[in-house]
Amino acid sequence: MPEHGCTSERVVSHVRSRLVLIRPLATLVSIVVPILLVTSTQPVKAASGNLVFATFNVCKVACAAPAPSWDIRRDRVARVISESGADVVGLQEATNNPTTTAKTQVADIQTLVAPAGYVSPFFTVDSNECRRPRDAQGELTGPSPCDNSAALLFRAATVEQVTTPTGLPSAGIVQVGAIAPGIDAVSAARSVAWAYLQGKNGAGPFLAISLHLDSNKDVIAESSRIAVGQALGGWVNWMNSIQGMGGTPAILMADLNSYAKRQPNGVQMALTSAGWVDAHSARLRRNIQYSTINYNPRLGEGSQGFPAAPYKFQKTKKNPKGEATRIDYIMGYGTGLRVIDYEVVVYLTGKAFNTDYQASDHQMVKATFAFP
Repeated sequence: MPEHGCTSERVVSHVRSRLVLIRPLATLVSIVVPILLVTSTQPVKAASGNLVFATFNVCKVACAAPAPSWDIRRDRVARVISESGADVVGLQEATNNPTTTAKTQVADIQTLVAPAGYVSPFFTVDSNECRRPRDAQGELTGPSPCDNSAALLFRAATVEQVTTPTGLPSAGIVQVGAIAPGIDAVSAARSVAWAYLQGKNGAGPFLAISLHLDSNKDVIAESSRIAVGQALGGWVNWMNSIQGMGGTPAILMADLNSYAKRQPNGVQMALTSAGWVDAHSARLRRNIQYSTINYNPRLGEGSQGFPAAPYKFQKTKKNPKGEATRIDYIMGYGTGLRVIDYEVVVYLTGKAFNTDYQASDHQMVKATFAFP
């Protein structure tokens, strides 16, 4: 893992709880399509409004030592998400592996954050490229073809799923290899969660994407990460085209496993060169002196991932703003999108981590975007 450490002062967010019922997609289509068919060939124009987005690598069930067990961390993960105030959350390392309390880690998280009003986008099995194969009788015949590690949540009080003009599924899971054909097999097998959403305040619609790229540091994996960065904008444009959503902006929430000091021409550079706006460029930034991940040689052996206190970057001649390294990103793609603020979310007691919120070897990252 690259060097990173994160901490930020506790930010208290008020989250309204709400019971949410998710309708099957077929029901949504039957209600909305008669209205949308009138203008199905027209792009859906985004309305004005602001929304808060978050990306959070929660660390898989078997998170490496010295991480506490998932049974301990699960409540911490839920606490960070529920108190974040984020309208949309992209999760990474939220796996399909079982926990002691749920069939999958993703399902466990969904249950834990439901009281705070968070739900996942609805999609059918046909919209999931990572579904397990079945025979003609419907019996499972093998494992998922994917490395399942990406998921999406949204706050139902402020955001809703969109029914697109073409009536195609408005959410799903694809493989990274479908976005950037020709990359290495390990990188290609990563899952990507996507959904068309819109804010109830008039923000959007937009395409939300949660992505987790391979962490391997060899030349092949690095080439694949860069290829994804070069291809993602084109994939967004293609998705918008087939959905009848031309011109719809996209928000990427991702663990890219790339940072500027080690990989100055890495995937993050490929994305910004292709027109993606890095939320880190916001004028208002909080806790940028803390890395998005708690791996740093200065933390010492035995403290990597879950140190007692985060490493705090200092201002120097080479780093006049004291900016920490980061591998977790939020980026926007589309005309008129503006970044309002950016934050590395860290909870401290004095200089030490507040263990009630020390949920992962990553910190959550948040950003507010204004839609045109």
